[in-house]
Amino acid sequence: MPLLFLALAAACPAEPRTEAGLQQAEDHWIAALEQRDVASLGCRLAPDFTDNDWRGELRTRADMLVALPSRPSSTLKLTEVTTRLSGTIGIVRKVRFTDIFVWRDGRWQAIAAQETVVVSPQP
Repeated sequence: MPLLFLALAAACPAEPRTEAGLQQAEDHWIAALEQRDVASLGCRLAPDFTDNDWRGELRTRADMLVALPSRPSSTLKLTEVTTRLSGTIGIVRKVRFTDIFVWRDGRWQAIAAQETVVVSPQP
């Protein structure tokens, strides 16, 4: 796995350290999921990445990369997207997801994600 990580890191695109660059990083993450592109997702997720999924389960970067090829086909439609920078930290909120990025090696790398299920009230 270390050699794979080095190969992935060498091919990772750089983004500007701006809100537009942060949004570009988020867009690349979504595209990697939709296309089941392990190399691109490996670039986006930092080695210390963790995700609290909608079921409350904790998933690591390795878990995400292993599961990606069998991910069901889908087109992700993002709404209510906001971005915010605070020094080397970037936060993207969309629908009911929060993604936290850190500026490392000339690009935005995701270090954490949180997914929340929204249940409509019963009439």
